[in-house]
Amino acid sequence: MTNYSELVKAAIRKAHEDAAAAAQAAKNEIKAFEVDRTYQTRSICDHNCIFSVEIIKRTAKTVIVRKDGKEQRNKITVINGCETIYPWGVYSMCPVISAE
Repeated sequence: MTNYSELVKAAIRKAHEDAAAAAQAAKNEIKAFEVDRTYQTRSICDHNCIFSVEIIKRTAKTVIVRKDGKEQRNKITVINGCETIYPWGVYSMCPVISAE
């Protein structure tokens, strides 16, 4: 026969385990690019300069974007649980487009 304090401890332990499982599930969820959607970011150097791309097609590892009227394939990189692309190349202070 269990007493009241043991029941309370078991309930608290179960609540902590459920919260930890929910946090892990949210952590494993990746924010992904969606087709036919436009994504934008601001320039690091000039706040008034906005870079934008439209996602045309996607696969598991790449997206095809339309920028400046031309289509281009970009590799997807996952950073902090969010898909990210570098449509203008990788260099110091380059524009980075993320799915957030």
